[in-house]
Formats: sequence, C-alpha cells, structure tokens
Amino acid sequence: MKRVNKFRLRPTKEQEKVLFSLCEMSAVLWNKLNYTRRQAFFEGRFEWKEGIDELYDEFKRILCSATTQQIIRKNNEAWRSFFALLKLQRQGKLPSHIRKVSPPRYWKDRLLNKRKLITIIRNDCYRIEEVREKKWLVLPKGLKIRITGEIKWKGKQGRLEIFYDDLTGRWYAYQSVEVNQPRHTISPKRAFVDLGVINIITAWIEGERQPIAFSGKSILADWWYWSKKIAHYQSIAMKMNKSYTTKRIRKYYRKRQLRFRHAVNTIVHKFVKLCYEKGVTEIVAGDVSGIRENNNKNAKIKENYTSSVCPRCGSTNAIKHKRLFKCLDCRLEAHKDVVGALNIARVSLNGRDGFNGVLAHPAVLHIGGLQTSPLGIPAL
Repeated sequence: MKRVNKFRLRPTKEQEKVLFSLCEMSAVLWNKLNYTRRQAFFEGRFEWKEGIDELYDEFKRILCSATTQQIIRKNNEAWRSFFALLKLQRQGKLPSHIRKVSPPRYWKDRLLNKRKLITIIRNDCYRIEEVREKKWLVLPKGLKIRITGEIKWKGKQGRLEIFYDDLTGRWYAYQSVEVNQPRHTISPKRAFVDLGVINIITAWIEGERQPIAFSGKSILADWWYWSKKIAHYQSIAMKMNKSYTTKRIRKYYRKRQLRFRHAVNTIVHKFVKLCYEKGVTEIVAGDVSGIRENNNKNAKIKENYTSSVCPRCGSTNAIKHKRLFKCLDCRLEAHKDVVGALNIARVSLNGRDGFNGVLAHPAVLHIGGLQTSPLGIPAL
C-alpha cells in the first residue's frame, strides 16, 4: 500500500531562486497542456496525444526530460480520473459526496491571479541523505536542500511533489512510499457507529460491555474561536479596504480548516486503531446523507428513527431531552447517541440484540486523553 511522507524544505536564497524557476516553468507546462485538452474536450474532439510531442520537446530543455514526463503523466492521471467520474455520473453511480464533475483545473490561484508553484520529481531522480542527524534532499541541477520532518514511512520511494505555500512563504514536499503492511489473522467482529456533531463517533463493538464516544465539543469550540477571529478582522478589513479578505484572514481560514481536519482525522485514526486492536473486521455506520446540510469502504445502515426507538424493548414511547433518552415503557435511561449506535447494531443483526448487559452510557474519549463515565451506570 502507498503512504506519504511530508517534509519542509529550508532552501538558501540561491536554492530558492532555482526552485521558483523550476516550479514556475512546471506550472506553465501543466497549464499549456491543460488548456489544449480543455479546449479539445469542450469542442468534442479530445485526443490524448494532441500537443504532447511539441510540449515535451519545448520543456525537456528547461525542466529536463524526467520532470517533463512526470508532469505530463500527472495530467494524464487527472484527466483519466475526470473521465471515470463522468462515466459514473452517466450511469447514475456517482458517489453522493461529489456534487459536480469538472475537468482538471489550471495550476493557478484565481484570487491572487498567480500560478501555483508546483513541480514533480521522478522517483529515481532524487534521494534523501541523513548526515549527523540532519536530512538533505538531493535533487537534479546540483541542488542539495536541507529538510526537516519525520520520515514516518520507509519502503520503495515514489515520486516527489514539491510546492510553495504562498500564505506561509514556505516550501514543502510530499514523498509517496510503497510499504508492505503485515496482515494479522483476527477473529471476525463488528463495530456499530453512530456519527454526529457533539459526539463525532459513538460506537459499540460486539462483545464489549462499554460503548465509546469521541467528544467533538473541543473541536466545535476551536472552530467557533477561529470563526469569531475571522469575523473580527473581516469587519476591520471592510472598514479600511472595503474588502472581506486579506492575507491574515486567508491564513486564519486555512488554520481553522487544518485544525478541524487534523482533529477529526485524529479521532478517526484512534477509533480505527482501537477497532484493529479489538479484532474488528467490519465497521457498520449510519447513513450520514444530509449531515452536511443539517450542520453546515464500510457498510451503511439507514439512521431513520435510530435515536427514537428503545434498543431494549423496541418502543417509540420515549422522552428525549438534550443527550438523554428515556423509554416510558421499560424505563430505560440511556445516552441518546448510544441508543443510535445500538439500534444500528439491532438493524444489522436482524433484530437479534446481542448487547444485553451493555452499559447505557459511553466512555467518553477525548483527543488528549480518556475520561470514563461515572460508576453505577445502568445496563441495557
């Protein structure tokens, strides 16, 4: 399987000039090829080889043949992906999270009206050296650039993508690596997941007495903190420049997005790791269609009424107040998200509960640690 190492490049001023030139011309090549293909596509006469030989002959002297080939190959990959999505769209099989299928875009920042500075180095045209605990990236054109960052994955190295972040003024590189992941023989077990906003993941794993929940409160608090900060500086920018955006505001938008994504990815990573350790082979999640609108490859179960039906007796005669669910027939009191997860399990198990004795409230897992529920919790 493929994994990615991310590095930060720390070039000298002279090295940075070479990188700027290299990435600038790489973007020119991509944009020229993409323009030719977009025009051909819109005119209904798309040809894979159109313009390739001419562009290759023009840019191999500037970028070297290997880099020129890699940029053309990446553009080919982007167009193949586009055509595959078009085919799924015609067949009515387009994934629900994809709302619009568009041709590959130019390497250009429309807001700043600048080219995106990116280049691609073939796997046999670079190497990483480590000398006295310092790492160096050796590139064509005699470049040997100091890099920082953890080499997390080791294996057969793939191509290297170098790009310049205009907001931070920093250089980064992504290195693809093909690694051999050992397979373990584990007993089949399922995890049933209710996805939400207050609790990002609430789950029950077969055979476990304690459901688990990953709290999203700190993530929401962090999101609103940066949203208020953005709104504050937007009001200042509007008064001063009659504009809602500045470089500072774009940085805050970026920071808010990256912090949110990192937090959610951390939760998903911890949950999947826990499932792996518990021997889970299948994760059954509620269908989250519409969650984006409501709140601005695994199996899915419809979530209709999963938080409104008692998982113990099946009654809908219940009271729901905030995060509490209380069945008026069997008198069960449980956390609303646990009710959802267990009802997803009930549907998946075709009515066989299999969770007698499971606690009605979850152990709350936080990104920074574990906070367990108080003792004396009622069981289902």
